[in-house]
Amino acid sequence: MTMSHDFDKDQKVSILITALQERYESMRAIRERVQSIGVWALGLLLAAGAWLIENSTPLTYTQKVIYILGAAVAFIVLRFYYLENLHLGFKGQQRVAARIEKALGLFTAGTFDTEKDSIYPESWEHAGKENGSGKFFEMSYLLLYVGVAFVIVAILRSPAPHHFFFKPF
Repeated sequence: MTMSHDFDKDQKVSILITALQERYESMRAIRERVQSIGVWALGLLLAAGAWLIENSTPLTYTQKVIYILGAAVAFIVLRFYYLENLHLGFKGQQRVAARIEKALGLFTAGTFDTEKDSIYPESWEHAGKENGSGKFFEMSYLLLYVGVAFVIVAILRSPAPHHFFFKPF
């Protein structure tokens, strides 16, 4: 069964607006997920680091290595796999939204009013592309970098055992 693509102008605008609303909702959901993960991860990392700083139990060299490797592996998985996948999806949604916004004339001056500038700034047309200017994900990554650095410093500065018979586990 083939479908005719002979839509009138009002139908096309309606379809584009519906598609744009879906893109906006998808981007909002991704941003909320990334922000939530960033805040929770930072909170957990700061709490773990603070506990290590306040805890007087010595850590052996082996324990320090294991804890640092654990923090590094968790960071790599979270940052370079999970969050990067969300980032790619977000950029894809942005590119589609920008294309729909362009089709609706939101980047064209005079489409909706007599102002000399378009409704949307021209820079938004590059959303999701290499020349886009959004920094949301970079700032979220920075939260993780700070948290991981803090917990690693806390692990490294924890005292070493002072007696010969200390068993690490």
